[in-house]
Amino acid sequence: MMLIISALITGMVTGLQNITTESPSMISDITTSLNTKDKVPEMGLVEPTKLSLPTSDMVNVSIHDQPSMWDLYLHHCSKWRPINHIFFQVANIFFLMSFLAPHTDIGQIWLRVGLMMGCAFSGMWAWSVECYLDAVLWNSVFILINFVYFSYQFYLMRPIKFHKEIEEVYLALFKPLRVSRRQFRRVLMCMRNVRHLKCHELYAHEKVTKVDSLSLVLSGKLVVSQNQRALHIVFPHHFLDSPEWFGVSTDDYFQVSIMAMEESRVLVWHRDKLKLSIMSDAFLQAVFDHILGRDVVHKLMQVSETMAVSNGHLPNSYEEGEDKPMLVVKKAGDGPGITAILNRQLQGEHAPLLRATPTTHEC
Repeated sequence: MMLIISALITGMVTGLQNITTESPSMISDITTSLNTKDKVPEMGLVEPTKLSLPTSDMVNVSIHDQPSMWDLYLHHCSKWRPINHIFFQVANIFFLMSFLAPHTDIGQIWLRVGLMMGCAFSGMWAWSVECYLDAVLWNSVFILINFVYFSYQFYLMRPIKFHKEIEEVYLALFKPLRVSRRQFRRVLMCMRNVRHLKCHELYAHEKVTKVDSLSLVLSGKLVVSQNQRALHIVFPHHFLDSPEWFGVSTDDYFQVSIMAMEESRVLVWHRDKLKLSIMSDAFLQAVFDHILGRDVVHKLMQVSETMAVSNGHLPNSYEEGEDKPMLVVKKAGDGPGITAILNRQLQGEHAPLLRATPTTHEC
């Protein structure tokens, strides 16, 4: 569209220039012819009289003989030149293909390749057919610029792979929400470490450990307790501190204790760094709010079921690293007991059951 408008404007300017250059010559021709008619032979007896053409007639003659701007534009080329060289035609074919590129990642590669090929054939045409050095230089610059953009886009499209455990987290939690691998890699850049926990090892101590991280269980199982009373179990691909994500600062402390029931691996993010990273991306922020909010609701349902039974508790004097009872459960005739509830939680994850009798759970 812009090319058509530019061509029309060029034609209009050319037509006006032709009119201004041709009008004075037409008027001078009319004046010369009139002066010639006024002259009489020297031997004539009659006095020569000057004939003057009325101004209105001259104006009418000039307007009638003046070609219109559109006639000059439409009949500017009385004879067309032969069709250009094949290099010129191939260059324009590649330009046409590049203009048809879709607005996708593959389309961006398509666009840059088409522009590079078009400029290459255009430069070959200018070099071998027309011998225009400036056209060759300009097309060389265009090829270099498009090659830089092509290389950058191709670099962004390279396959992004994660470790097996991280890949499982991405496929289970983030890919269903249409988070790209590039976005998930940006989230992983805020990772502090992957922490390995032994059996009975504490991850967080109630009112001692600060809430300065966001942790996701990669493997194993951990039990959450408060006042030495078990609340619920955290399984793989669930967060340990999702309730603390909402409205809790890094200067606060955990209100629960978290201990590994077996050897476990936990992915730990630096919480403040992660929040700053996703703050500029409304989509990632919504994704984390959704995932963590769903995790909180799941935990609340487990806790509400567990709190209905008050006969389960953790031992008063467990120490980290010692082979002490994990859960001590009293027998009660008025309810299923906390062991049965925790068993149902374990059954939901296809894990071994806790025994209902008061025995020692060993790793």
